[in-house]
Amino acid sequence: MKKLLGIVAISALAVGAFAQGTITFANNASELVDQWTSPANNTLIAVPVGQGEVQFLAAPAGTAFTAWSPSYTTLGAFLTANPGWNPYGITGIVGLAGRFVGTTQTVSPLTPAGGNIEYITLGWTGTYTSYDAAYAANAMMGSSALFTSATGNPTSTPTGTPAVLNATYGGMNTAATALQPIPEPTSFALAGLGLAALLVFRRRN
Repeated sequence: MKKLLGIVAISALAVGAFAQGTITFANNASELVDQWTSPANNTLIAVPVGQGEVQFLAAPAGTAFTAWSPSYTTLGAFLTANPGWNPYGITGIVGLAGRFVGTTQTVSPLTPAGGNIEYITLGWTGTYTSYDAAYAANAMMGSSALFTSATGNPTSTPTGTPAVLNATYGGMNTAATALQPIPEPTSFALAGLGLAALLVFRRRN
């Protein structure tokens, strides 16, 4: 009997050791995803239903983080610059303007069950299926601030529920000028040469 109890205890420890934290990717009415009214008008409105996407990125609490910038032309570029960060599910703006309700995400293998994570969200207008596609299409884009959240423990007894991000999420804005491609150095150089040539031509005349 003691042997059987010992095996059960060891098995429980093993399961607990490999359990991963879980979250429910969702926001509420006080933390909407907003966008500019148009590329020419920076008045903010809640992203209409079916006209925007949001992605969740997370790392264990305390992982180094370099703020998002226009130099990240791909999601891979951000992940390379931020070791330990992982991308998770993409969900659309559904039900109500500015609102999203994603599925349960398992933050694995980054965070133990019940552990804390740091996270950001990326957002873009349109129905592009990836950050890279939205960036290439010059969609309105943005990233949230850095937030911290606990996670749920799916293997506890009784089973714990995933932590809902709306307890810690602060919303985000997408803008026509946020995270957009910037001219490469070669483009600036060509523009400079063109201007210089124009000045020389005008002086000769």
